[in-house]
Amino acid sequence: MPHDVDIIVGVPEGAGWAPIHEMARLMASYWTRASSPLTRAHRSNPLPKIFGAPAAYSRRKTYRPLLSPATPGQLYAIAQPRLAARRYAGVYGWVIDSFWDDRIPAIATNGTYNTVFVADRDDVHDWRSAGVKKTCGCFPGVQTWSKFDEHLAHPKTTDVLRVGRQPSAYDDDERTAELARQAGNNLRGAPAVRRNRSRIRRVFAESTRGRQSLYWLFSTLVSPASYTHPNKEYITGRWTDALAHGVTVVGQVPKTESTREILWDGATVDIDPQDARAGLDAVAQLVSEWTPEQSRNQVRMALQRLDWRHRFTELFQAAGLRSPRLDADLKAMAADLADASPSL
Repeated sequence: MPHDVDIIVGVPEGAGWAPIHEMARLMASYWTRASSPLTRAHRSNPLPKIFGAPAAYSRRKTYRPLLSPATPGQLYAIAQPRLAARRYAGVYGWVIDSFWDDRIPAIATNGTYNTVFVADRDDVHDWRSAGVKKTCGCFPGVQTWSKFDEHLAHPKTTDVLRVGRQPSAYDDDERTAELARQAGNNLRGAPAVRRNRSRIRRVFAESTRGRQSLYWLFSTLVSPASYTHPNKEYITGRWTDALAHGVTVVGQVPKTESTREILWDGATVDIDPQDARAGLDAVAQLVSEWTPEQSRNQVRMALQRLDWRHRFTELFQAAGLRSPRLDADLKAMAADLADASPSL
């Protein structure tokens, strides 16, 4: 008997959240209700803060919502009147920015949610300590399979691309580009886009097209900002997008339990975040050793470990759900991966 599932996404519309909107659409495609199962929680409206447990009086064995909010507070989205009126057999949340453990809402601790998934296993202890007893780690992913063959064959026209925050030693594009030139590298720096939203979206899209051999990213602990966590580090969509495009990430990878478990040898390479000259010399060495097979291996490993469909399997199993369409796609993915693997 097919399940009825509501997929609820509660994240902003900005370019940085585009991968999560794409993920939600993909997840919704694995269910076949007559009406679209994808619901957007309205962030512009105040969310009602219900401190009781609506699940206690409204559960039945039909609907199981999977809610993907941007931040812990968005778990209240399930209490919006249009959703609270539904009668759910189980409620499951997957918090993307789960590192904000000081913002865990009461609705996460009162039994409304059967399970809350957090984006890194390092966050599980903090959420459980806050009273969210059923907490599991579920690492973010990336859409790899849809353009798997294209990414395998993608040409590289730039040695290194720099997008996003940088440590102070690397923050001056002109100086960094000159140091890169001296080391023999072709560096593409980040344009000034802070005040132009349409250009921000365009640059973000360009930065994930995989035309570079190396992608320059640093952990938030060495490239902080007012909107990042002051003492926690974490992977963002730029890391997973880069790997799915066959790009090796150079900088400083967040040292978390999930990154150690999910990422593979050679996916990232740490360089000195405080000494730009030493860092660029190391990059020059990496560029000189780069081969097209290195890029293809990143794409294959991204399909094997990072594709969103692997995360969906974890979520669906926890919710007691099964999607024959997802099962079929996973088998097809495995076949494509086998076909693309180098012969022994």
